[in-house]
Amino acid sequence: NELDDSWLVRPDDPIFGHEHPVYLEITESVPPTHFRFCHGMLREVRARGACLAVDDLGAGYSNLKYIADLNPEVVKLDRDLVAGLRGGSRLHKLVVSIVRLCNEMGASVVAEGIETYDEFAAARDAGAQFGQGYYFARPATPKPSYDWKALSNPPPK
Repeated sequence: NELDDSWLVRPDDPIFGHEHPVYLEITESVPPTHFRFCHGMLREVRARGACLAVDDLGAGYSNLKYIADLNPEVVKLDRDLVAGLRGGSRLHKLVVSIVRLCNEMGASVVAEGIETYDEFAAARDAGAQFGQGYYFARPATPKPSYDWKALSNPPPK
């Protein structure tokens, strides 16, 4: 007995009452067993204004076809693609290609797990529009302050 796709998404759901866009982050590191059902629910939520971010691209059961099928606004590159990233390396060439592909499909790219200036510089040079990781700040409440200008310059040798 199939469930109606619209049973979960209700017009009075609080996620539809926000002034700013709401991003639903889903991971694609686990193979989806009910892809059609999930895709239908996501399509309905997105039709009401929510945006989609696909997390962990490059981890586990990663499948680029899901990026084409889901058409997310944001794709987050898994830490495995960022760890030790250096300009000119084979890994960097792969990341450049993935970022270009995501951009051509209309998705912005976040490089996850940036821990060093070199990783930051290589991710930026690969075209990633956003980055997150301990290099910028560790999670904390209240939010830590940081100097973006200082983070964008190589550390003194």
